[in-house]
This record gives sequence, C-alpha cells and structure tokens, in this order.
Amino acid sequence: MIRRFLAAALLSAALPAAAQSVPATNFTDMWYNPAESGWGVSFVQHGGSNQVFAVWYTYDPREQDPATGQFKPLWFVMPGGTWTSPMSITGAVYVLNGVPFSQSGTNRMQDQVGQFTFTFSNSGSGSFAYNIAAPSGLSSDRPGFNLPSLSGTKQIVRQSF
Repeated sequence: MIRRFLAAALLSAALPAAAQSVPATNFTDMWYNPAESGWGVSFVQHGGSNQVFAVWYTYDPREQDPATGQFKPLWFVMPGGTWTSPMSITGAVYVLNGVPFSQSGTNRMQDQVGQFTFTFSNSGSGSFAYNIAAPSGLSSDRPGFNLPSLSGTKQIVRQSF
C-alpha cells in the first residue's frame, strides 16, 4: 500500500515537469516596444533549468512623487513559470517591497497579483500579455494594496545595443 502511494506521489510530481516544453532558444535580454516609452521587460533565462526571471518595469499609477509630479517606478516580477510551448512561457506575478539593499534589516513582503505570458514569434520579437489584479482585503502596508487592475498585450522586440 505504501509503495503504491509513493509511486503515485512520485508520478504526480514528475508529470508536470515532464509536460513542460523546452524553450526554442535563449530569450535572455531586455525587451520593449519602441513606440511606447516608459516601460520595458528584463527577461533572464537560466540555461540548465530553463527557468525564467522576468521583471516588468513601469510606472505606478497609484503614487506620484511629490517633488517631481511624476509617477514612481513599479516593478512586477515573475520568478519562474512554465514553458507551455517552445516559444511561450506563463508564470505567476508578484509585487514586492522591503528595505533598500544599502540599508540593514529586512521587511520584505510580496503579494501575488496576477500572471504574465510571453509568446515569442522568433528570437527578436513577440508579445507580452499581463493580467494584474491585487487580491482583495490587503492591508495598507502590503505592496499590492490599492493596486488597480491592469491587463493587456504588448508587442515586444529585443533592445539592440
């Protein structure tokens, strides 16, 4: 009985990993849309595991800097994901806050706020779909508090250097 249980548990853990596609190429780079200023995506693909760490850097519609009147930066992070095809990956998205690296201590908090899907047409272009909606009931000290819902799809290209 225990052997059957262990075999079933091992199989259930192995199937999702086996079902994940292998990426067609390494998409690590900075991505953006040259027709839209003020945002971009850093996409880092780790070679051996094909895991991804993506950051969408944009501006926070919740908060303006009182000194400049400009909106403050906001980063959404996707620390992982599942390759659903050799050209597409989907993963959970988080917003975080904490103590700056130059200060001691830690009070990092993170809230899962949605999902990203990157679908590449080729090694130099693709699309970036985002669906952001903060969970309800967050206290005002949480990074996702009062975050408006954001969703859409943006065309992206590799940033040439």
